[in-house]
Amino acid sequence: MENYLHGLLDEENDPIIQQYLKYIDEGIPRTDKPKDVLIIGAGMAGMVAAAMLKEAGHKVTIVESNTRVGGRIKTFRNSKDKKYFADDTVYGEAGAMRIPTIHQMVLKYIDKLGLKTEPFYYLSVDKAQAIAYQADPDESKPEVTRNSLFYINRKRVVQNVYFPKDASEIVDVNQLLDFHLDSSENMRADQLMASLINPLKDFIAEDPKKNWPLLIDRYGEYSMRRFLKENSKYSENAIEMIGVIQNLESRMAYDFIQSFIEQNIIKDSTRFMEIVGGCDKLPNAFFKAHRLEENTYFDCRMTKMMLVGDKVKIEVDIEVQRNSQFYEDAGFKVLDTPVSDMEFDEVIVSIPFSALRHVYVTPQFEQQKRKAIRELHYDSATKILLEFREKWWQEAPYNIVGGGTITDFSNRFTYYPSNDLGSNGHGVVLASYCWSDEASRWDSMDDDDRYFYALKNLAIIHSDDVKEQQRIIDLAVISSSIKDRKGKTGKLIGAATQSWMRDPYAFGEAAIFNPGQLQLLQRHIISTEWNGKAHFAGEHTSLKHAWIEGAIESGIRTALEVNENIGNLNNPI
Repeated sequence: MENYLHGLLDEENDPIIQQYLKYIDEGIPRTDKPKDVLIIGAGMAGMVAAAMLKEAGHKVTIVESNTRVGGRIKTFRNSKDKKYFADDTVYGEAGAMRIPTIHQMVLKYIDKLGLKTEPFYYLSVDKAQAIAYQADPDESKPEVTRNSLFYINRKRVVQNVYFPKDASEIVDVNQLLDFHLDSSENMRADQLMASLINPLKDFIAEDPKKNWPLLIDRYGEYSMRRFLKENSKYSENAIEMIGVIQNLESRMAYDFIQSFIEQNIIKDSTRFMEIVGGCDKLPNAFFKAHRLEENTYFDCRMTKMMLVGDKVKIEVDIEVQRNSQFYEDAGFKVLDTPVSDMEFDEVIVSIPFSALRHVYVTPQFEQQKRKAIRELHYDSATKILLEFREKWWQEAPYNIVGGGTITDFSNRFTYYPSNDLGSNGHGVVLASYCWSDEASRWDSMDDDDRYFYALKNLAIIHSDDVKEQQRIIDLAVISSSIKDRKGKTGKLIGAATQSWMRDPYAFGEAAIFNPGQLQLLQRHIISTEWNGKAHFAGEHTSLKHAWIEGAIESGIRTALEVNENIGNLNNPI
């Protein structure tokens, strides 16, 4: 198994990750040949690389086009400059929101930074038990209730009916959700998928290092739809149900291996955590702990990257012309020396390839790298968050604490908060979380229209009673503004939305392979250029796409590459 595939292994059995964990504790070897290193991007990948190189004795300069750190870790919260919510104590995640406990590197950094975590309940749980567990982790973990909903084909089903506690109980899915399944396939979507996926999981478990490459050779060119069509006799109705319930409908054309990897992470048995107070506390604390304000220029968008002789140079556009007092007040470094006048020994590019596509590079990279930059697919993802004056979903008749509701309405996935469970104040619901084409449907709307449709759908999803629907709508902070929204002026308070494809810094939510791209592109995605002077980091360069863990892994890898080429990726495991 080649090293560039190591990220497919469980971290406990991944020798590279186990070594990286030691580097997080001890640092990478200190250099006696310090280099001038430029890092493009102040997301977690760029900051991890910067911190490790700085501690090893190198001179580091970070260039970031935004005025904040964290990249696609972004938390909506009120500040003196921005107000999203009526209640200053609530917040919502625009990007990363949950951390699997199997991701050891990000959890180690969270611990080292002294940040607190609490459970992110992927499945709905008992409220009283969750409050007790939140107050005292020595209490028993709360019982899973599965009180969240399915609202599909105009059928509303509490998930604990679809998933009975007695595993031997036969569920008539046709009666519950009206998918018109053949009698032989009248079972839950996860059971239909498991009959296809479990043999592959068993095959990998026999000998991961040997069998992962074999599985990729066999199915590397398959889309999810092709896999379902060729490896099952399921009807189109069954495939439709799998797509709707298993979050695969908008990704049927994407790489099967990518979906297979994700199904090994996002599943009922995985435990997730979230950072108390918001996920952006991680990059902000990291930035401060490693004193990266000494190294970082904000508001600078790279437009050109050059190798002149044996030195790296860049040109930048200043995003917004600000006076030096702005940077001093914000604690940022004042751009006293133009970055375009600086020269560097090496560069780590940690921005997405979708953003790098707009940078003029000279001399040009090798053909396969250029192909990877052009072709690597980035997914859309859009979130719509709504603030309510009461946590109505936690009360009867719903009794939903944590977990998510699935619908075939345009909202698709609703997530209920796992934090602040014992208070009676305002609460924020992730009313809609969509990917790919489902996200694009929202991206065509302006923000206020998104809130209107998401709220209306949310009310219908939860009740057929018109009065109850109106009660839910009226509890939304934005409801009074929505009624006369055509005549309103200014930004609505009580909601927030994020489209990562429309974000001018992100250019998409995360890398997701199209069929064949893992085999075709991955080794070239991570390869160095300019005779080892240009390195590439970011979640897209890992095999943990869309996860903070992948960004951290890539930051450590590129720091090692710069630090006298420690950790050669060409050696097989």
